[in-house]
Amino acid sequence: MIDAAAFTDIRNYIKRRVGYVRYKVGSTYIRTEINDVEITANGVVRVEAVINSSPVTITRVELYNNNGDLWAHQDISITISQGQTGILYWFDFTVEEG
Repeated sequence: MIDAAAFTDIRNYIKRRVGYVRYKVGSTYIRTEINDVEITANGVVRVEAVINSSPVTITRVELYNNNGDLWAHQDISITISQGQTGILYWFDFTVEEG
């Protein structure tokens, strides 16, 4: 059985190690900084980044750790229209015992 202190340590490890986000427009990857990492009241580690290119269609978002290793990605299709200031994109990590 994993105890509460271990869950806290794992969540804090994720929070400390996230580095940056990249997103893909066409065949070009654009790096953007993470604007917030929080541990929510229900224990989810949420990593947030603002993507403020316009007008574009984003087809992939990637999360890297602070060593430059790819941690997570999602293939998407999000269009930011002319006049929009951007979007808030996030990755949620739920740590559970299985």
